[in-house]
Amino acid sequence: MSHLKDTQYKDSSNFNARILLHYKFGTNKYAWPRWVFDQLRKEDNLKVLELGCGNGLLWILNAGRVPESWEVTLSDFSEGMLDDAKKNIGNAIKQISYEVIDIENIPHENNTYDIILANHMLYHVPDRKKALSEIRRVLKKDGIFYATTMGSDYMNEMRMLIREYKTGSRGAVATNSVIDNFSLQNGGGQLKEYFYKVTLNIYENSLAVNEPGPFVDYIYSLMGMTQNKRVLEERDRKPLVKFVGDKINRNGSINIQSDSGIFICKNISI
Repeated sequence: MSHLKDTQYKDSSNFNARILLHYKFGTNKYAWPRWVFDQLRKEDNLKVLELGCGNGLLWILNAGRVPESWEVTLSDFSEGMLDDAKKNIGNAIKQISYEVIDIENIPHENNTYDIILANHMLYHVPDRKKALSEIRRVLKKDGIFYATTMGSDYMNEMRMLIREYKTGSRGAVATNSVIDNFSLQNGGGQLKEYFYKVTLNIYENSLAVNEPGPFVDYIYSLMGMTQNKRVLEERDRKPLVKFVGDKINRNGSINIQSDSGIFICKNISI
């Protein structure tokens, strides 16, 4: 994942462009971070670890809901992302610490955490078997692991639009190669190798985009997600803004499916 740390996730700027698009144009007005937090167990005195915390948005939007007795550790493989999380959260949550962690080598003892969360990040992990083994190791026997991801056809309309811009044709496009690593469709099977019970809850959403700028910013935020693969160059940005703007003017908006979900994984039968 070194190319991601050096480019895509050196700080939270690319991540923020993607969050902005969903915030402005999402049809589900109940915020994703609030929904994710709703899924977590809420007992007192829990030890919580988030792997790949990004800019800390989950905790910013739920700061007032975190029990005072929780001990929360936010981690990321990128120091830049972790620094942004620290700045964004500030003093909103007192019982919180920050740590640079490689999910494939979690530097903590067995049976440490009551809750472990990996929010939209497992599809980036090169060795998910090793990562999931590490998660199970540091999760308490009665702990719960939460893993979020998207469907393999997530924002497929966006890829179709890029293809049309590049080729003039809206023919079928391949599914997202990154998300396909760990998607709503195949994530459960991977998790069941490590956890006795895995359930999936779906967050239904779509985007109705009526401004070209944020949409194009989102597209460019994805450049470099796959190593050595860049579909658009910077010189394409202005023509793409015009192309998208023309489509919006003709149709009123660009409608995009963007369902996500959370896998809830129990360590043992309780």
